[in-house]
Amino acid sequence: MGVKSSLKTDAVDQDASSKESPARPVGLSPPPLEDKPGEKAPSMSRTTTQSGTDEEAIMYTHTRMLQDPSGRLLYVGDSATLSFLQLMRMIVESVDGPSPFTTDPRRHRILENSLRLPQGLRYSHLLPDRKTANILVTSYLINTQGLLEVFDRPAFYSTLESSYSDPLSIDPSWLCLLNLVLAIGLVLASFAPGTEEAEVINKLRNDPIDRAEIFYLNAKKISDPISGFEEAGFWSIQALLLMTVYMLAVSKRNAAFTLFGMAVRSAFALGLHREETMVLYPLEERDMRRNLWRSLFVFDRFLSASMGRPMVISEDDCSEDILKGPEPSTNPVEDAYADISVMGLLASVKSAQIIGDILRRIYQKRKTSTRLAQEIADACKILPTTLAPVLHWRQAASSSPAQGIAILHVNLLYYHAIILLTRPFFLFVLHAEVNKIGKGPEHHRPRRTARRMERFVEACVVSSTHSITLIHDAYSGGYLPQRNPFVIYFLFAAALIVLSNEFSGVCPSLNPRSCIDSAITVMTYCAESDPQAQRVLYIMTTFRDVVSSRRAPYGPRQLPSVDNLVNSVMPYSAIEDSPGMILPDASLARKESLPGDLGNLTTPTGISEDSLATDEAIDFDTLWNWPTHTSVSAASAYHTSGPVTSNHSVPPLLGMPAKHDMR
Repeated sequence: MGVKSSLKTDAVDQDASSKESPARPVGLSPPPLEDKPGEKAPSMSRTTTQSGTDEEAIMYTHTRMLQDPSGRLLYVGDSATLSFLQLMRMIVESVDGPSPFTTDPRRHRILENSLRLPQGLRYSHLLPDRKTANILVTSYLINTQGLLEVFDRPAFYSTLESSYSDPLSIDPSWLCLLNLVLAIGLVLASFAPGTEEAEVINKLRNDPIDRAEIFYLNAKKISDPISGFEEAGFWSIQALLLMTVYMLAVSKRNAAFTLFGMAVRSAFALGLHREETMVLYPLEERDMRRNLWRSLFVFDRFLSASMGRPMVISEDDCSEDILKGPEPSTNPVEDAYADISVMGLLASVKSAQIIGDILRRIYQKRKTSTRLAQEIADACKILPTTLAPVLHWRQAASSSPAQGIAILHVNLLYYHAIILLTRPFFLFVLHAEVNKIGKGPEHHRPRRTARRMERFVEACVVSSTHSITLIHDAYSGGYLPQRNPFVIYFLFAAALIVLSNEFSGVCPSLNPRSCIDSAITVMTYCAESDPQAQRVLYIMTTFRDVVSSRRAPYGPRQLPSVDNLVNSVMPYSAIEDSPGMILPDASLARKESLPGDLGNLTTPTGISEDSLATDEAIDFDTLWNWPTHTSVSAASAYHTSGPVTSNHSVPPLLGMPAKHDMR
């Protein structure tokens, strides 16, 4: 059967000032499926003898080749938020027709920021004064908490002191690393207005020459880790990872992906992935090597998930204990004196392992099912119980900037793991509801999505609202950087879920307008300096405009009764509050919980185990089969149909708080 190609793609794109490249094909997508005379339409479910009915819902994939400013076509896979964005554009256009959100002329391009310095600029290779260097180093250490641990800190400060007291004795490789640290520190710096640190940062940023780029180029000219890559040593792995972070911070994601691959290959060559190699090194160096490998592991999962590309590191090739660290103390007093950065990194490693499992078992296979998702969710719910108390989200309000950033990174990575796990179910239910209405009343059938699938859908929305709240709290606390690439990506991913839910009404939610406004407020703040945030802000605001035009017909949200929700899912003692959440029933005791504690998934009263044993499977490949804009009557029917509801209270996935109210 022949398949025609179309140009259905999407991307977060270069800014408007970028030079347009010649038009080229930028993607392929299958045409809408049509019923032919004498043929049956593809079935949306299949039966099997294993554990009842194996309903195979269809999960939607697409080959995306997006154009960068140079004209190259770059691959973006299914786990990337850009892929979800493209699907939502197709869904929105099929229901509401064209809009600035769906017909964005830059949707076929991917942003790869280009930085240019004045021609003839001379590089002095001089370090800044000691005061400025201290401020930039502090900024680097604060804003990479919980994700990146490249140095042994006492040794780092000792060498930094020597760099100023005896500069002629310093190795060029160290100067390369220091300049990279200064570059990252300047890009990510966020100090309270009016402070001495803020004045120094503002002076550097107001310079007509991009000082961060100067630091970065100085590092490459002093000792470029890419030249002589075949003889790379430990310092070059550190440098390549720092270059990866810098490239992400300045919106050059493909460059970051390439540099990171070089860092991992060099790390393999030096045996960083094997615990047995550590005995050859002094004790203090062992910890630094382990932490560098853990940092590489976290970045591998983040880059793979955010770009939809294969993971570089396989846990099967690594020593079993190389990613493990000492279990955190449960004593908050003792924990307060521990190294928050290392504890945050270890917590991020655990979330990264879950993300890797999701990518390998779901997105690489392009299929998922409620049974498979439940297996992964069972591993997810263990993570909060192992989290150090100083990394609990409740500590953020009274924390220092360093602790606050660690809390932010650790919790956002965990919530994004839940979003990746549950987003296919959210998309499938949304797709099914819109498709059903688009076919007209004669095709309406009762909803067949099982209760367990609906729990995954709700968990996707709840995790997204939690992510937005955590980020907004950091913004309100005054320590959120404007150019943190991790926060911008997680905020964008969460905001799209919340906006999509408001558009479709798939899952009732509390105060969605406040949640959306909070997300746009933070992204507006980031867009003041970050080109990636500027592009994302346009996408979010145009999507919000579409949602706002559809909000009125739905009317007020009908939330499940709290009593029914609690009694049908779990005892009162299992209900736990979430960041910014206000429980509708004040009689429920507020209980401290770890971030996104998923608790236990119990069988609701009156629901048989057999009904929950149903394994609903989703195949990605047909989620892209969207027709063009539906008829006016179909669109009108969808406008007035109201939010999707069910005849039972939707329980939270694994005990996750069911509803979330933005403060």
